[in-house]
Amino acid sequence: MRLLVENLTRSFGNRRIFGPLSFEVAPGSVLGIAGANGSGKTTLLKVLAGILRPSGGQVRFFQEGQDGEPRSPRDVPDFLGWCAPDLSLYGELTAEENLLFFERVRGRSGGPSRARELLASVGLPESSHSKKVLSALSTGQRQRVKLVFATLHEPAVLLLDEPSSNLDADGVDVVAQIVAAQRRRGAAIVASNDPRDLALADTRISL
Repeated sequence: MRLLVENLTRSFGNRRIFGPLSFEVAPGSVLGIAGANGSGKTTLLKVLAGILRPSGGQVRFFQEGQDGEPRSPRDVPDFLGWCAPDLSLYGELTAEENLLFFERVRGRSGGPSRARELLASVGLPESSHSKKVLSALSTGQRQRVKLVFATLHEPAVLLLDEPSSNLDADGVDVVAQIVAAQRRRGAAIVASNDPRDLALADTRISL
């Protein structure tokens, strides 16, 4: 799936957060969005994900092999993956229970074995999470669960906001592995002020 952004702006009241921005993200590529805290990186990703409406401009997705008609973010939620610091999963459920719940919401049925496999792939073996609710895990462990959540449905476009936040060196390697896998599946956009995250991108824009 190809993402095309044209003259995109977002304002809150009289304050312009970003824009106008124009860029394209093709399958197999990774775009980095750089900027200091408060520069609008998270707001931009939320607009791309359809969580916020733009103040101006367009966000369009084009799916290969389809009718060629562009689609808006609100038309393609199942094709998007989202991981951000303010992403809230269910703290009263275990990591595995969270994943199984969201699989059912999306109409998928990978089951417990797949959930455990995915958690192990980000450095969370069953012994570290099976009996703990999510709220009892460390911030780094919860971040790893969020990364699994974002990729659970194998999205065509993956949106990562500060993906290495609260992660140790092994966790940063996990992020790199996820982005590498996403290249083979589709496209990724990484918004961060961490050089390790931005090094994963082919091209970048600055806010």
